[in-house]
Amino acid sequence: MKYTLVLFSIVALIFFASVQAFDKADCALPKEVGPCRKSDLSYYYDSESKACQEFFYGGCHGNNNRFTTKEQCEQACK
Repeated sequence: MKYTLVLFSIVALIFFASVQAFDKADCALPKEVGPCRKSDLSYYYDSESKACQEFFYGGCHGNNNRFTTKEQCEQACK
């Protein structure tokens, strides 16, 4: 029992340390396509138009102003 609790605690700590927290300030970052050549349809928050816009993400680097769906973008940034 004691070892199970310790193991669970370690796994939980690793998980939470690896998850990058989203900060509302990330919504003000510019769209970042990244240098790679993949074309993943993604969404970013455009602070000038105050709306989520679609763009094609290159697949690497970029920034935290990138979402898989328009709904995720709107939930995070509006």
